[in-house]
Amino acid sequence: MSKKIYRCIGIMTGNSLDAVDVVLTEFNDEHIKDICGFSLNIPTSLSNRFRQLKFMLAQNNCNIKAYADKEENHFQELHDEYIRLVAQTVNHMLQENNISKDSIDAIGFHGQTCGHCPPSIAQSKDPHQIYTLQIGSGQMLADLTGIPVVYDFRSDDIMNLGEGAPLAPIHNQHIAQDLLKKKIFPVAFCNGGNTGNFSIISRNKITGKEIILGWDVGPFNHFIDMLMRNEKHLPCDLNGETGKLGKINYRLLRKLFENAVLTNIRENFITMPPPKSSDPAWYIFIPELSDEGIPFEDRLRTVEYFSAYIMVYNLSFIPPEVEFPHYFLFFGGGWKNPIVLNDFKNLLNGDMEVLPEHQEIFDKLLIPEATVKWSDDYGYNGKYMEARIFADMAKCFLTKEPFSYPETTGCIKPTVGGIMAKPNGKDKRLWSRAAPGWATKK
Repeated sequence: MSKKIYRCIGIMTGNSLDAVDVVLTEFNDEHIKDICGFSLNIPTSLSNRFRQLKFMLAQNNCNIKAYADKEENHFQELHDEYIRLVAQTVNHMLQENNISKDSIDAIGFHGQTCGHCPPSIAQSKDPHQIYTLQIGSGQMLADLTGIPVVYDFRSDDIMNLGEGAPLAPIHNQHIAQDLLKKKIFPVAFCNGGNTGNFSIISRNKITGKEIILGWDVGPFNHFIDMLMRNEKHLPCDLNGETGKLGKINYRLLRKLFENAVLTNIRENFITMPPPKSSDPAWYIFIPELSDEGIPFEDRLRTVEYFSAYIMVYNLSFIPPEVEFPHYFLFFGGGWKNPIVLNDFKNLLNGDMEVLPEHQEIFDKLLIPEATVKWSDDYGYNGKYMEARIFADMAKCFLTKEPFSYPETTGCIKPTVGGIMAKPNGKDKRLWSRAAPGWATKK
């Protein structure tokens, strides 16, 4: 009996809040193929209101229920506008490509993250101290599209005392099975979004056993975009045009490395070993980033170098018994900045100056023979890589396959992520099950 071929839609709206990305992907055993994709820009007014919501939640221990009760009309309006935009994006993609909704098995919907405090940030596995908060009704989306929606993917992992992230490693492992046939292995999948993260698909040097690793590195686009928004009123440093005018300030680089990402007990997140996951709420816009005594172009150039610097630094956490990646596949909008991309390559080649206290670490990471390419070069559209993760998660929910493991998120057992909302159902949830207070309710 032949295995069922699944068709699932994946949806992602990242922390950059620039667009809704949707992709329709077909899963035929180990073969993964994108059928079509579509993106719709998020209106500036909606993005700004989400940023305001995140700021207010950060001041209120991320108590979404208290906020929603107090600001019921404002919250409901924001939520409903967001879901309508997501549904519009899905419906447009299907209509434009003449695809019947009846041919779709499920939609995988991540929602918009508005808070995330995993064990690595809380420095505790106490269920009362860890949480994840994604906004978005799977039920409303199912009703507006007429397709079952699998959503709230991170809660199950958090409830199993995992990091709730990253979720990319298992999807990247599925892709790596195809790459292995082409002798592209071992491989590092390098995501450059608001946050940077790795998935390492490799093998044990002695046993040959496949190894799957993954963790968040820390801020990637975050400080670059903040500086451009704050001082140039632009969304990003397009093509590195402004950053290329500046010089790296190594004093500022050290300050960023030591103080820009701290846990609840003021431990440096960057130097913590995996498993670990992060969130923009924990990124600290240190005073030196606003120091007008340092030219703006130099501050920007330094945070661009910082993004590449901590990505390469975090490769030092690959265990010595694991074969170091030979191939690096890039995806995520941050790599479109050629400055950051070239800094990453040059650090792997040993062609960039590093902080003296890190010289020994970087010397051990030199791999000039590494192949560094866009994921598109291997047939996987990087624009929809994150959205495709949730198409894959929806498919795995349907087949009851775990999507997080102790090796990838630190969860106590392999975990199937998500819950399903069907059209015309009665699911009234507007946010994730593992929001603050989830442990008290159990």
